[in-house]
Amino acid sequence: MRKIILLFLLLIFTACSDKKPGITPPEAIWPYELYNRFNLRTIVSTYSKQVAYYCASYPKDFFKPENVVMPNTEKVVIEDEKRYLSFELVSRDQVIVVDKIKEGAYDAQHLYKIYYNEEHDDYRTDLYFIDKRKDCVELVFKEDGNVSK
Repeated sequence: MRKIILLFLLLIFTACSDKKPGITPPEAIWPYELYNRFNLRTIVSTYSKQVAYYCASYPKDFFKPENVVMPNTEKVVIEDEKRYLSFELVSRDQVIVVDKIKEGAYDAQHLYKIYYNEEHDDYRTDLYFIDKRKDCVELVFKEDGNVSK
């Protein structure tokens, strides 16, 4: 009986323990770091299908650098002709993500608690994770047709 009670208590303590697989960001995060290293596989967004199909995981993989604007030290806005994505740091470990499709009905805003994942050197949420498929496809930007040779 004693073993059963100890096993039960162990299960309860394990279930209540912190499951976050990383650490609170060790220092202030600059907006450009979110562009380069915020893992889109860990948030609910319009990118869920793309990150499930492509090998890409970060905003930098979906938006060219010329589409990035940092209006201040807490926010990065990433925008092209079809989509709008912004990250606003509201504390050391919280970010508001705004995700919009310009010619559609999708317009979402979420507050996420983020952490730094040392193993992958990126920032993530512990909401969930979309695994990379073994046969994922590399995402390549189309060449700009207006470039002179």
